[in-house]
Amino acid sequence: GPHRRPPLAHVMQRAARPPPRAWARLLSSTAGGDRKRYPVLRIGEHGPDLVRDPLFNKGTAFRMSERDRLGIRGLLPPKVMSMDMQLDNEIANIRKLNDPLMKNLAMQDLQDRNETLYHRLLIDNIEEIAPIVYTPTVGKVCQHFGDNFRRGRGMYFSTKDKGEMSAMTYNWKAKDIQVIVVTDGSRILGLGDLGANGMGIPIGKLALYCACGGIAPHRVLPIMLDLGTDNLDLLDHPNYLGVQHRRLRGAEYFELLQEFMDALQQRWPKALIQFEDFSSDKAQTILDMYRHDYLCFNDDIQGTGAAVLAGVLGMLRNKGMGPEGLLRERVVMC
Repeated sequence: GPHRRPPLAHVMQRAARPPPRAWARLLSSTAGGDRKRYPVLRIGEHGPDLVRDPLFNKGTAFRMSERDRLGIRGLLPPKVMSMDMQLDNEIANIRKLNDPLMKNLAMQDLQDRNETLYHRLLIDNIEEIAPIVYTPTVGKVCQHFGDNFRRGRGMYFSTKDKGEMSAMTYNWKAKDIQVIVVTDGSRILGLGDLGANGMGIPIGKLALYCACGGIAPHRVLPIMLDLGTDNLDLLDHPNYLGVQHRRLRGAEYFELLQEFMDALQQRWPKALIQFEDFSSDKAQTILDMYRHDYLCFNDDIQGTGAAVLAGVLGMLRNKGMGPEGLLRERVVMC
């Protein structure tokens, strides 16, 4: 059965540690008498598979010695371009675009071929690019998700996978998943039920977690739990990629949700599961069902609540008051 999971702070501490021995080794070098230690990630890819893997591809930044060692000499143009040089080129190309949606698609293309460069660009230009990869642009991305679909990212669990969800998790090769963001697409931002198109939310949110929280990209997993949609416009749309039926309700919904949670628990027992954009008629119920037995939280309930509380406490501190000072304040809800 499920067990209690450690608090979030412990998970974030684990994220900052070097990778397990099976995945990494520490190389040492001596320069000027100072010994330096560099964590180096072990990878299984070699040759063409390496340059096609966006997690570990560096584009033209591979040095010639690396190209020999990794079996990719001749698979890239001969000029070696550093990450800085590639970064300047990518940000210049994005700035040529005027439509935020087109900028998002350009960022998606970059993420699909070179995640190292993608996250470097996001980190170095966070104020400019964060609104492109997440709100407000991500709403439009979700609305046109099927129209602009290029390649799969993350995992999709649906009503067609009943009885197969546990086995499916092993199709995702990464064993050390630390953060999962899952949505059922039932309440995407202020846009309502977008069904499987809501996958843009977990993808965008995890990009920010990697850039701002320092979590390694190969240790996060966006998931769409597709149990139908009540958006008839989507069901009639030729490019809608989700299951073609109305949203499950009641016992049918929670039965598949339980199978899904059990599958994640078995495959990645230490992963933090974040519920994102579940409709308000079931979000609290789901949180109450799993919060004491799984390492999970609901961002729209607990994350928003924590942000509001932080704002209130900050206001009181700015006025030289403690938390009890709230009793003397007038609160206006609008």
